[in-house]
Amino acid sequence: MAYLLANLAYLLSLLSDLTAFLLIMEWLVHVLPGAWLNPVRRGLFEIIFPLLKFSDRFLSFRLDSFNARGLLTAVLLLAVNWFGIPWLVVFSYSLRG
Repeated sequence: MAYLLANLAYLLSLLSDLTAFLLIMEWLVHVLPGAWLNPVRRGLFEIIFPLLKFSDRFLSFRLDSFNARGLLTAVLLLAVNWFGIPWLVVFSYSLRG
């Protein structure tokens, strides 16, 4: 059971990093000018849309033309990944006996 919990924590860490990376890339691609990035913008938006809805509802931050809807969610995911998931791994290895 302990190994299963540890592997689940590692998988959560991987998914959290991947999601934060995609959110940061989506924000960066929308900041960069140019029509040649439209297919990339559309693709990233389709992938990240559920998290953007969450961040619009709970983590909305707008300062003039700067909209950090995905950026704050990425920071939250990275903070959970760096400070929360290692404790889950340590706890899982303490269950081994």
